[in-house]
Amino acid sequence: MSQYKPYISINEKNYNLDNNIYKIPEGVIYTDLVENVAIIKDNFILPEISYQQINGELKEINHNSVIYKGTNRLQKKIKGKIFCLVQGGSGNNYFHFLFDIVTKLKIYQEKFSLDEVDYFYVPNLSNWQKKILSLFGISETKLIDSNKYRHIKGTEIIAVDHPWYKKGFVQHEIKNIPEWSIFFLREKFLKFEKKFEASRKIFIDRSDSQYNHCKLINNQEVINYLKTKEFKSYQASKLDFFEQIFLFKNAEIIISPHGAALTNIIFSSPNLRLFELIPNNHGSVKCERISKFLNFKYQRVSLDPIKSVNLNGDIKIELNELSKILDSVDIK
Repeated sequence: MSQYKPYISINEKNYNLDNNIYKIPEGVIYTDLVENVAIIKDNFILPEISYQQINGELKEINHNSVIYKGTNRLQKKIKGKIFCLVQGGSGNNYFHFLFDIVTKLKIYQEKFSLDEVDYFYVPNLSNWQKKILSLFGISETKLIDSNKYRHIKGTEIIAVDHPWYKKGFVQHEIKNIPEWSIFFLREKFLKFEKKFEASRKIFIDRSDSQYNHCKLINNQEVINYLKTKEFKSYQASKLDFFEQIFLFKNAEIIISPHGAALTNIIFSSPNLRLFELIPNNHGSVKCERISKFLNFKYQRVSLDPIKSVNLNGDIKIELNELSKILDSVDIK
């Protein structure tokens, strides 16, 4: 179960893409929803399009759990062409959903029509994901929830290799996000902005995140201080996807802890002033990479990480340091 050549491999060259599309007759997909996705044909796992990210690091195919645990779930047989859009647990993250999964739709569309696909095997059926997919003409009736069906077989499985993540730790490889993906996502969704009364000086409040990392332990203190400087705080989770597009497009200055919400800077206007608050041991360069292509005035504000199980967060920015940041853009 280690070596197998895909049935069809089509090398994409349009739109500056360099990705392969695979079509596997009578193919099988199995996922553990966390770290592993196995795409299988005739009891062989396909290494080019299977996925195993163990503790944040992309591994070789011999690390896929199917190799040593098998497919220990009942198989659901589905008649039709199924486009595989699952990627372990990371597909539920807003950044990864856009840059890893939605971009695969673009790669496929360069050669084929999505109308020819009967079903899309997706990470989840969250409303924001369904809304994004609907903009590609994909109705909810065509979605197969991998949470419900972890082991499926289709008349044909369609898969695309990863648009940019080829090796190592994902945070290190974000530096390789392709330019085309930034502009594609921007052009695809920007026209769907939903206007509302929003400030041009915004602070992204990450306190509602289910994760403790990259959260300010003095979050409310920062919000109160920035309010005196005419900033308004927003929690991205409380906004509709289309409102998030407008909020970031409309913004002139953004101060925010590192997080998935900052993916929305792909919708921001050139010359945006962006201040990303991030632990100094964090490897992500997502915002720096995007800022380079969209001509933002970006500053990475590195903060010492705080380790304590009793705190709701792991970073803190002192108000005097925040004041210096605002002084640098002449905000009194």
